[in-house]
Amino acid sequence: MAYKKKQNGTSFYEFIPKSEELENWTEMITTNIYHKNLRYSVNEYIEIMKKSWSKSCEKPSFNDINESFQNGYKTKTVMMNCKLSKVTKKEETMYLKAIKGADSFYAVQKAFTGKTNKEQENKSVEYLKTVKVCDSRLFTCP
Repeated sequence: MAYKKKQNGTSFYEFIPKSEELENWTEMITTNIYHKNLRYSVNEYIEIMKKSWSKSCEKPSFNDINESFQNGYKTKTVMMNCKLSKVTKKEETMYLKAIKGADSFYAVQKAFTGKTNKEQENKSVEYLKTVKVCDSRLFTCP
């Protein structure tokens, strides 16, 4: 874990490989939990993220990957690419999954700096398919 912060009802967590620094990473998983939920739908959240990404990026591109229901919760997964990030000064690609839970809203990101390849894309999409919200108060939750 490279970064952790709780602020205004939101928890932020960033994970990078042990051999890397937060200022110079090549791979990162980020989890944001918006406790007490957000008023946004997953589609609205994704659109807000696309606008934010575009502001910090030269030549942004986006690809909607999947929209579904998992354990009764609406999800949406999207890929965002930036040819030159104003933050990292590198090319960045991020796979983002948004989940609208009953009590909280969740966003999980798998990101890379530098050029990505088809294997990284496939593994990222497969990883995000495994990310689910399950309400332990319900009998449907394993």
